[in-house]
Amino acid sequence: MSDLSLGLQLMEYGLAGVFLVLILFYVLIIILMKLFPYHPEKEED
Repeated sequence: MSDLSLGLQLMEYGLAGVFLVLILFYVLIIILMKLFPYHPEKEED
């Protein structure tokens, strides 16, 4: 393998890892929003 093809393969793995982490983070946020929905606090008058 030449250095260029090895660099491209490494770049593919790096980009795949970055996008995988972003997707997992997005899914985790969605799950947490479903588990803990927002409830506005009621004001006491």
